[in-house]
Amino acid sequence: MGSALDSQQRVFLHVGAPKTGTTFVQSVLFRYRNELAAQGLSYPAERYDDHFFAAVDLQDLDFSGEARPEATGTWEQVAARVRSWPGTSVVSHDVFAGAAEGHVEAAVADLAPAQVHVIFTARDLARQLPSHWQEDVKHGQTGTFSDWYAGVARHDDSDWQLRWFWRVEDVPDVLRRWSAGVTADRIHLVTVPSGGEPALLWRRFAAVVGIDPDTVDASAVRQPNTGLGVAEVELVRRLNMRRDDTLTQAAYEHAVKGLLVHETLSGNNPGSRRFGLPEALYPEVMACSQAWVDNLGVAGYDVVGDLADLVPALPQSHAAHPDSATDAEVAEVAVRALDALTLRAHTDEHLLSAATQESERVRGQVKELSGRLREHQELPHWERVKRTVVEIGRTNPGVGRALDAYRRVRGR
Repeated sequence: MGSALDSQQRVFLHVGAPKTGTTFVQSVLFRYRNELAAQGLSYPAERYDDHFFAAVDLQDLDFSGEARPEATGTWEQVAARVRSWPGTSVVSHDVFAGAAEGHVEAAVADLAPAQVHVIFTARDLARQLPSHWQEDVKHGQTGTFSDWYAGVARHDDSDWQLRWFWRVEDVPDVLRRWSAGVTADRIHLVTVPSGGEPALLWRRFAAVVGIDPDTVDASAVRQPNTGLGVAEVELVRRLNMRRDDTLTQAAYEHAVKGLLVHETLSGNNPGSRRFGLPEALYPEVMACSQAWVDNLGVAGYDVVGDLADLVPALPQSHAAHPDSATDAEVAEVAVRALDALTLRAHTDEHLLSAATQESERVRGQVKELSGRLREHQELPHWERVKRTVVEIGRTNPGVGRALDAYRRVRGR
């Protein structure tokens, strides 16, 4: 476990896995980065997405099938901040989980002289599979869960999302690759038990990096990546199937994942049925999970929690099949979303109108001041001085009294 913060340069790379509370942890770290810095812990990010772009840059990824030129140089910027911080730093994004051995070795070298540690947060595979599929749908996936799972199970290399699943979710493989540059005792596997509250994850994470979890109010951070129900995911999947080349991948994700999912669908239909792993898949998922636990049990990693947390619980009878949404349910969700988006468009139109009016008012003031400035510049030097003193006298009582006395003396 991590010790109390000291003057030794250390960096904890939180490399995944996706859908294990990583976004929540990152939100806490980013929101309270100034308070944590006062404790000696640096979260080197000026923008929320800095560590995402750093992970993309380190691996030279065409992420989501599209180049991200805005990522260029961000890994070195983050690494430079780590090197310049005298104590402990945290860098966090689940895209780092996909790093190959060469990327790992390069990252460790770039962060020197800081001592590198790796944190990997992990949940059981029965929860990860449907959650990861849902996330893929948010990024444009068009396959049903059944089709997607079949591709994952056969390790289909024809789809980048299917390849990426095992790259970032296969716990023993991810930690094996990161062992290329980090010794086993500096690899911290933090388990996330079924039903575990975000506060438990934060406490386990804080214990590893060596800070008091109560220094910040993690409960004040809104869950930024909440799950959807069967109808909401099916609506987004059907929308993906209508996609053409009009929008770039980044623009499409902004519109779909950002505006539609996170800002409109999340929390907008409390009666929506929640889904889980289909019961028929549990035997093979349980077998895979147990093999992972056996592997991890002898690897020598620092386990924070219990490896038993990675063994799926029994199937939940109330959980719906991911592909079970009816047309009526999807239609109801679509109407709710359209209603919310219409109201937002109306509100945004009024805000835009008010902003436009304010802009016109400011533009008029600037035009007036520019005219007065040109007039002022064209005056003789002595007249400019007099007018400047008069203007100052309007707001400065001392100068105003002196001007009044001057005028009385001059008989004005």
